[in-house]
Amino acid sequence: MTPVTDQNDTILNAMVLTADQVTRKHVRCPVCAMKDFAMWPEGWDAHAAHKCAGLDAGPAEQRKLQFRAATRHLFQ
Repeated sequence: MTPVTDQNDTILNAMVLTADQVTRKHVRCPVCAMKDFAMWPEGWDAHAAHKCAGLDAGPAEQRKLQFRAATRHLFQ
C-alpha cells in the first residue's frame, strides 16, 4: 500500500502501512486520527496513556497496551 498524505506531508493511512513506511515520519494517529505525531513513534505512549480518543477508558498502562496491540505492525 502507498502512503496517503495531507498538504503537510502527514501520513493519514498508517493502519494499512508497514513500520518501514512510517518510522521517523509525520503520522496521524492510526487509532484516533486526531493527533499528528511529528516523528512516529515518538510520544505514542503519552498520547495512548492520556489522550487517544480511540481507546477504551481505563488506567494508563491498560490504554498503552491496547494502543500497542492495535498498532503493533507499525513498530520495528
